[in-house]
Amino acid sequence: MTFLKLLQTFFCSLALVVLSVLYAGLLLSGVLSILAGFLRTFGLDQIKMSIWYGVELPVMFSIPLAVLVAVLLFFCAKYVKRPMVFCLSKIRN
Repeated sequence: MTFLKLLQTFFCSLALVVLSVLYAGLLLSGVLSILAGFLRTFGLDQIKMSIWYGVELPVMFSIPLAVLVAVLLFFCAKYVKRPMVFCLSKIRN
């Protein structure tokens, strides 16, 4: 029984590292998306936003698209946090 517990702890620790990096990346990308939308709206021309290749997004839609993308990223981060908490509880026990 202790071998199975050790094996479970090992795989949960590996998963926890991967999920932590994914969670941090999703949160950082969400914040940067909102920041880029505001900066592009208020005159920073170096930030390009397009829906697909060759179709540039009008400047007035920068903030709504950035907020929409950020909400999707934060929603994904919420569901990545659940297995992180599960793995952390398995490691602590």
